[in-house]
Amino acid sequence: MKIFHMSKTQVTELLGGQKVIGNPKDLAKLAEEGLPKQALIVFMEKSNLDENRLFAYLDITKRALTNYKPQEKLRLYISDRLIHLAELYAKGKELFNSTENFNEWLNRPSVDLSGEKPIEFIHTRKGIDELLHVLGRIEHGVLA
Repeated sequence: MKIFHMSKTQVTELLGGQKVIGNPKDLAKLAEEGLPKQALIVFMEKSNLDENRLFAYLDITKRALTNYKPQEKLRLYISDRLIHLAELYAKGKELFNSTENFNEWLNRPSVDLSGEKPIEFIHTRKGIDELLHVLGRIEHGVLA
């Protein structure tokens, strides 16, 4: 699946930027090393994504998250999923000019998704890939 024209910087900013995650060479390496817990907290604040939906997608409980120390690294699969979600939000913010506008779009039924709300696709990596595909279609004028 092609990741569109978003920059690594747009993604890393949603995760706290240089202050929280440093200056990673690439996102795959960042996932392998593990994101600090603080990156998840920053993403929660910046994305305004429903906490329950976020934790379900990341497959982590709030209680398990509170057991992590602030600079403790999240597990690989949690870091990888969080980065993938940050890629979606970076692309959405770029296309809709703000996170608020993107969240609005996520909560409206979409013709390209057979009338389903895009937010309902944030439960698997495949669902997020589908949303990235739809955003790519919007970006290229395939959808009105």
